[in-house]
Amino acid sequence: MNLRPKLLLAFILLIVVPVAASGVVSFLYYEHLIEKKYNEQTELTMNAVGRNITNFFDEMNRLTDVNLTSSVVQHTLKINADPDGGASSLIAIGMAEKEMGPLLFQNPAISYIALYANNGALFRSTRNDPTTFKPIAYDKLRLHPSYEEAVKLNAKPLWIGPYEQEELTGKEFTLFTQMRLVKDRESLSDLGIMVTQFKSSGVDEILTDFKGSEDDGSRYYILNRNGLVLLDSETDMEGSYISSSSYASASPGTPYVSGRAEFLHTDSLVSSYWLGINDWMLVSAKPWSSLMSENVAFVKWISLLTGLSLLSAVLFNVFFVNRVAKSIIRVVRKMRLVEQGLLDIRVPVQGKDETVLLGNSFNSMTERLGRLLTEVREEQIRKQRAEMMLMQAQIKPHFLFNTLESINALAAQNEGGKIMLMVRRLSQLLRTSMHQKEEITVHEELEHVRSYLEIQKYRFEDLFSYGMEVDEDAREYRILKLTLQPLVENSIQHGFDGLERPGVISVRVELRPNAIVLTVEDNGIGMDGPTLRRVAEGKKDEKWSPMEDGERGGLGLRNVADRLRIHYGPSYGMMICSSPGEGTIIRCTIPRNKGDLE
Repeated sequence: MNLRPKLLLAFILLIVVPVAASGVVSFLYYEHLIEKKYNEQTELTMNAVGRNITNFFDEMNRLTDVNLTSSVVQHTLKINADPDGGASSLIAIGMAEKEMGPLLFQNPAISYIALYANNGALFRSTRNDPTTFKPIAYDKLRLHPSYEEAVKLNAKPLWIGPYEQEELTGKEFTLFTQMRLVKDRESLSDLGIMVTQFKSSGVDEILTDFKGSEDDGSRYYILNRNGLVLLDSETDMEGSYISSSSYASASPGTPYVSGRAEFLHTDSLVSSYWLGINDWMLVSAKPWSSLMSENVAFVKWISLLTGLSLLSAVLFNVFFVNRVAKSIIRVVRKMRLVEQGLLDIRVPVQGKDETVLLGNSFNSMTERLGRLLTEVREEQIRKQRAEMMLMQAQIKPHFLFNTLESINALAAQNEGGKIMLMVRRLSQLLRTSMHQKEEITVHEELEHVRSYLEIQKYRFEDLFSYGMEVDEDAREYRILKLTLQPLVENSIQHGFDGLERPGVISVRVELRPNAIVLTVEDNGIGMDGPTLRRVAEGKKDEKWSPMEDGERGGLGLRNVADRLRIHYGPSYGMMICSSPGEGTIIRCTIPRNKGDLE
């Protein structure tokens, strides 16, 4: 990736993203803070509303306690339980209804009170009001599921909300119905059942008072366990159902739950409070937009500061970072031209900042690089000439003397044929070594090695044998002169020193798709790690004496490796594999080249 995209990416990741993220995080944190504070405030409000509603129903329970424990009511129910009550029963009913009448006038919330004796007799006190719902017949009441629930509660009140049991409460008006068993105060036997209906106006007033007069969209609901709306502070949802997924349900173990949710298709802050009355819940919902509308100024300030920060960062990037980037990119482009060998390239400089120092340093470096490159080239030429001279001096005097001594010994033995072959091999060896050409064919190199090996075989008849496997198509390719001789010399001088079995040298030449691989392998004593490094670096073994150095010294494998690398490049060279007792493998890789020989 180029510098400009990197700077742009760094600008986005290190400036734009953090600034934008800080604005977003600040906004989200403020949202969370608002939600937390409103939750705390709502919890206090819901506790107060819930206590007031609970107090209202507790008060209604106390009223009915007074009624069902009244001596007149108890007496009336007992007489009706007697099959021979007759006229006394009717008189008692009239007295009981007269006894219950003042309760309606003292408590406007009561709509009617109905008492059912065990024999089905009904006596009641009813408000003359269009909202009053008439009590149902005793035989229907006994078959109603709520009757069984009231009996199970054993005189404890059973509350039925509006719209829950329409045959008991009706559906035109919001009425709460209480049903409870009447017990004999002395024997605790069942005397009958009392049904009392209450107007919802008392609870409505509580919800209205806490909601306040501000039209901020907040609403209060009383729901049953199934999500049926018993009361709505706005009344329009009464009798309908709200999905449980729209709010978190409170429970006896968790009496208050609050959180942000999608309530009636509106993003709202929804709170639930457990009333403890017949699994009813008080639910409040306030649109999130109305909460945030109170903090619009803060949001605007956050947006303004974030926008100004981003604008400043963009201007800094355009007018400063881009100028620095252009200067660096200009230097980089000039450097690429220098890489191509154009060392006369210079960077124009202007100004007084660090980019000028960069340009001047580049110009100075380029000028110095040109001088150094010229010096390196001259030094390389001198080094290559010295190496060639060293290679040409490879045939040591001791080797020549020993070879001539071997010829003399053959002459004394009248071995004329062997003398002729040995002299011919020596002349071929000297001709190739003294030749001025830097490169020869693979065929010529192999013949040179063959001459060297034959001479050594004459000198050391039983020391070793050798073989050559050559890809015939490889013979006409060019190779650096005197590449293989140091390799086979290493096998003879080092590999077979102290070897108890006959030595074997194998020379292989393989033609690969893009290279020629030359391998010299022996079955000698091999080398351990330190010896392998010493031989590869051209160092002498400490146990060798100066007298042995004349013929053992040679040129060294390291020099061969260096010559191959210098001549052919870093992709080519030499590899040595060896281990004690396993012999040695030396492999050279050179490029395929059939160009004209120099």
